[in-house]
Amino acid sequence: MGIAVKMQHELEELLSAGASLELSAKGRLPHQLVDLAKCAKRGGGQLTLNDLGILMQNQLIDIARAGSGHVTLRD
Repeated sequence: MGIAVKMQHELEELLSAGASLELSAKGRLPHQLVDLAKCAKRGGGQLTLNDLGILMQNQLIDIARAGSGHVTLRD
């Protein structure tokens, strides 16, 4: 099973444990992405998000603030 198909709580556990992940934003709600960003910050890892065209500017800012330097937004 690939990382992309893991459940939200599994991804949060991985990030909180210090993992660095690259994920697509497609199919994920903005609040889920914010939660993942918070977990990346907490664990000291890096979260890279792709396929961001569906998100509004304010949602991208919320994700970036939640991750505070632990999030990369990639087109």
